[in-house]
Amino acid sequence: MCRDKEHYHSISLRNKVYSKLGTLSEKVLPGTKLSKAKTAEKIINDSFSNLNATSTEITNDNRQQRQKI
Repeated sequence: MCRDKEHYHSISLRNKVYSKLGTLSEKVLPGTKLSKAKTAEKIINDSFSNLNATSTEITNDNRQQRQKI
């Protein structure tokens, strides 16, 4: 049981999603089987990084377009 409530939270997943998470745990990092928690953490962090990169690209594109005008 998790005792440090400031650093961890639990979530509920439907059975089908939980099963998919188990499958992903073997494929997210080829050659390594991650725990379900680490798999979810990696997928979320990677997705978040991609969102931030896309936002930065859009912002930079907008700045470049404004400079041209």
